[in-house]
Amino acid sequence: MGGKGKGEGKDAKETDPAIPKAAPQGDQITQVIGEVGRWQLEKILIVFIAAAPGLAHIFHAGFITPKQRFWCAQAMDEAGVDIPPPWTVDYPEKNKSYTVYPGMGNLTTEKKLMGHCIPGCMDYDFDHSFWVATMITEWDLVCEKSWLKTLAKLLLFTGFALGSFCSGLVSDRYGRKTAIWISSITMVVFGVITSFVPWYPLFVVTWWITGTMAIACYTAAFVWTMEIAAGKWKIYLGMSMNYSWPVCRLIIAGLAWGFRDWHWHLRCISALVAVGAVLLFWLPESPRWLVARDRMDEAKKILSDASKKNGKPVEPEQIVLSRPSASASKGGFLDIMRHPTLRIHVLIMYFNWFTTAFIMYGLALSWQSLTGGLFLNFIIGTILDFPAKTLAMFMVLKVGRKYPYMIGSTITGVMFLLTLFIERDVYPSNWPIVVLALIGNFTTTMCFAILYMYTGELMPTTVRAAGVGSSSLVSKIGGTLSTTVAALADIHPAIPTVIFATMAIISGAITFFVPETMGRKMPETIDDIEIEPLCGKKLPEKAVSEENKPWMMPQEKQGLGLHLSPSAVSLG
Repeated sequence: MGGKGKGEGKDAKETDPAIPKAAPQGDQITQVIGEVGRWQLEKILIVFIAAAPGLAHIFHAGFITPKQRFWCAQAMDEAGVDIPPPWTVDYPEKNKSYTVYPGMGNLTTEKKLMGHCIPGCMDYDFDHSFWVATMITEWDLVCEKSWLKTLAKLLLFTGFALGSFCSGLVSDRYGRKTAIWISSITMVVFGVITSFVPWYPLFVVTWWITGTMAIACYTAAFVWTMEIAAGKWKIYLGMSMNYSWPVCRLIIAGLAWGFRDWHWHLRCISALVAVGAVLLFWLPESPRWLVARDRMDEAKKILSDASKKNGKPVEPEQIVLSRPSASASKGGFLDIMRHPTLRIHVLIMYFNWFTTAFIMYGLALSWQSLTGGLFLNFIIGTILDFPAKTLAMFMVLKVGRKYPYMIGSTITGVMFLLTLFIERDVYPSNWPIVVLALIGNFTTTMCFAILYMYTGELMPTTVRAAGVGSSSLVSKIGGTLSTTVAALADIHPAIPTVIFATMAIISGAITFFVPETMGRKMPETIDDIEIEPLCGKKLPEKAVSEENKPWMMPQEKQGLGLHLSPSAVSLG
């Protein structure tokens, strides 16, 4: 009888409504579907296939305008009278004069001279022994027209910037899946159109749209991936998306080597993107975004399907999700700048994005003089990408985001400073400078990989895509301006080096004022950011009420099972 009483007491203790059961760790999404499972892996694979190939459009810019030997086939004077060969070409700066004949057999033997610009030349021919067709051969973009290829690339960069920014706005307002799907379809259509257009002005427009959609698709896909997993798996999967870049570099390098015709490069890339666009039919909207937007029924249906796929079946009516407040379910880019603490965090991250892109693209401009041919340059950059991104993943998982970025950026700056003390043209191929530059490139690539996750974790749910998108926009501005800074090397080689070193060291230093996000819950609303001071230090207890502690687990706030805070869309 005593045993029975003991058992009854035990049952009473377990079911006593006055003593709520401890809720499992995690946010309201994770509690239903887990940190990772078959459903998450299948959907993230779809996102990767849909978004990754489009990045090849970005790297295609390096293969669409390769250096190619040329010669004048026909020249005329102002009256339209044919000027027969041979032609005389003077180079006053070299104090040389050449007698030039048309034809491949009469090409110049000087390595740095691709061909001679003949006054009055009406038609140029090209050496097609390797490249079958390029943008240069398509519209004779040599000599007085050579600036047009630079213009096309600069305009393409503006497209990358706009795509990053607009993707964030569309993604936050209309949904992650909508942004991915629209950009994918548009990318396929205009990628194919670009491969057929016969006029340069139209080509520039369609190429610009294609590039804009490529980066827009990736930006939205990255945010979707970050929101679908939790815990350490969020780090593995989110950082793994960074491998899209070197993978697509290998894809375009393979296409360029295999086809050597820019028309077919675009068509093959578009075909890969089209496959991903079809697979998006099986991709659901981000349940975290749906919760943040108070679309609870849709979120419950998706979570129920996910739980069944992961072997933990829960019916939609059994899922209880906390509804966001009116202020929590709305947000946009302007809201980022309205709030002081968030504004400071974002401005610091903008500078970091600008600096890393500024250095990466600035280095890319000088690599051609550091290594061999085009393909070798490309492969070296790709090989460095893999270990750099792997190290970034390890550091993010074991150390955090803040200090690895600070150390990496500082090392980059120090490497550039050291090159100032090495005399040029003393060592074979300037190998000490090359080694230091490659180390700087390695650490910069690592920092860039960290920035995507770090920025996403700093942003509240309702403005996360806008925050990451606008940061990516700033990085494209940095990439564009790096072409101008690199030109300063013609005045003195130390000028761009000093600029790169100074910016890298400043970037590492000011990141001290941004809080570490490792092991912390993502801010649910902008208000959560405002009650958290710079550097992520804890406020005095009297300054923070129990309901407004962003570092508390949602269960600690409410003491209820699945009744969690409205948009606990944690990235960590």
